Amino acid sequence: MISLDQIKAPISKEYEEFKNLFNTVFKTEIEQFTNNFSDQFQANEELLRRVVKYVSNKQGKHMRPIFSILCAKLCGSVNDVTYRVATSYELLHTASLIHDDVVDNTLQRRGQPSVNAVFDNRTAVLVGDYLLSKSMSFISSTKNSVLFDQLANLGLMLSRGELLQLQHAYDIPTEEEYIDIIRKKTAILFIASAQAAAISANANSTQYEALTRFAEFLGICFQIKDDILDYSPKANIGKPTLNDIREGKITLPLQHALKISSKHHADLILNAVKEGNFSEEFFYNIGLLVARNGGIEYAEKRMYYYKEEAIKALQCFPESETKVALINLLSLVLERDY
Repeated sequence: MISLDQIKAPISKEYEEFKNLFNTVFKTEIEQFTNNFSDQFQANEELLRRVVKYVSNKQGKHMRPIFSILCAKLCGSVNDVTYRVATSYELLHTASLIHDDVVDNTLQRRGQPSVNAVFDNRTAVLVGDYLLSKSMSFISSTKNSVLFDQLANLGLMLSRGELLQLQHAYDIPTEEEYIDIIRKKTAILFIASAQAAAISANANSTQYEALTRFAEFLGICFQIKDDILDYSPKANIGKPTLNDIREGKITLPLQHALKISSKHHADLILNAVKEGNFSEEFFYNIGLLVARNGGIEYAEKRMYYYKEEAIKALQCFPESETKVALINLLSLVLERDY
């Protein structure tokens, strides 16, 4: 299996530059409470300091910043604007995960207690808002109004994606509706990251459009893989499996299985979900239904279709280590077990 270290190889120096900048976000926030303010102020701000420290210790694999830096390098050179873009979008991603955990009442993230589980929902929402503000400040520091407008639009799209998913809760969406939801909920962050990185590297219109398409298909693959993992009992995803169905989300593996089931059988399942009848027998039967009706196999087939479309989108770029790394990142998304 391809490793993230292999993918980072063409941008090892640039990635270290990003980390240096990104770590200042949390380091500065923690140090300012211990070095620059009175004891009384520190006491008043203790909660924020504790939450910021907790979030800083739970950083993920930085897949999105790596993606942004690769996109910029594919178009030209990585520069200070690229690092600020990557930092801004990683902060926004972190904030969105914290907010998502509150909305979905998820108590684990990356195998550890979520912010709302350790503290409470109000604290989690407020620290998510705090990180969003930090995200905007990094984009603002680029002095590029296009990048700032793009970030603001991304916030709107992410909210619309979540609302669209709520609208379809406890319904069986068509596959087109499902793809539309994940395009607005997940793929849009990859798209915006790629576009902002391309802008930072002064990409031409052909490069910009190619990376937009690649990012869209990458994001769709990413979410389909997440949804497959939710039905995989051995998946190391850091949260309970079959979590989506608990929240009324009918994702592609179950959507396909229900589509070829009888209406009576599908209605029984939906009614059980609406009533919160989540017995061990219920989950066993859901898993059995998805397995018998080829739900995971179908979702994988669709995921690999989007992978091929993503690779096609990069045809305008000449062969290079950076291009190979982007395609390897796409492969890692499909092969991961987390």
